[in-house]
Amino acid sequence: MLDGIVRRWQSRLDALVRSSVWASIVGLALGGALVFSGVAVFIRAQEDFGTIGTSLGFAMFFLVVAAIAAVGLFVVRRTARRREAIVARSAAQAVPPWWMDPRLISTGLSLGRTLGGRRALSLGLVGAFVIGMMLSRGVDRR
Repeated sequence: MLDGIVRRWQSRLDALVRSSVWASIVGLALGGALVFSGVAVFIRAQEDFGTIGTSLGFAMFFLVVAAIAAVGLFVVRRTARRREAIVARSAAQAVPPWWMDPRLISTGLSLGRTLGGRRALSLGLVGAFVIGMMLSRGVDRR
């Protein structure tokens, strides 16, 4: 049980670190695009088309890098959600059913020893009959 919680937190921390890296790349690339766009507008006012094409080329390059980083961020987050769902599913499957609980088994054994063999068997059969009747009634959907 504790192993499932640790794995879940570990996957969340891993996703947080990877998301932070991709988000910082997006921020830096968008900042670079903004700087070069500003440089392009400034140079346009000073000169004609020579340096403008270069500045706009750099701006487009940083926009492409930002788009790639945004796609990477989306992929990392989606993968982390899938991994977290898999870890939660495996942790839920690792929990034994309620009737395999050691406390319940030891309580049943001590009750059987206390009541004796025939009484415990009779009580068990009556309990099974009552549970069977409850389960066969169904659920009221109202």
